Amino acid sequence: MFSWLSRDNNKQEIYQNVVEGLKTIYKHKLLPLEEHYQFHDFHSPKLEDSDFDANPMILLVGQYSTGKTTFIKYLLEREFPGHSHRPRTYN
Repeated sequence: MFSWLSRDNNKQEIYQNVVEGLKTIYKHKLLPLEEHYQFHDFHSPKLEDSDFDANPMILLVGQYSTGKTTFIKYLLEREFPGHSHRPRTYN
């Protein structure tokens, strides 16, 4: 369980991309701990490859005219298609 104590700290692991690195670290370091302490029985199921590969999504909620569009434009650093400066009603 404490194999990290005797590990050579000079050895660095190199990954092809961030997602592959996260998958590898999770499967080799976190998943064994979760299984040992039966984390999946009382909290949430183990992560699958699809959990790492999925595109991230953000939900932005707020009342009318509170700066949601301004915040998105700030993050994107540009205008974006489909934005409007007036409320929309869908029928």
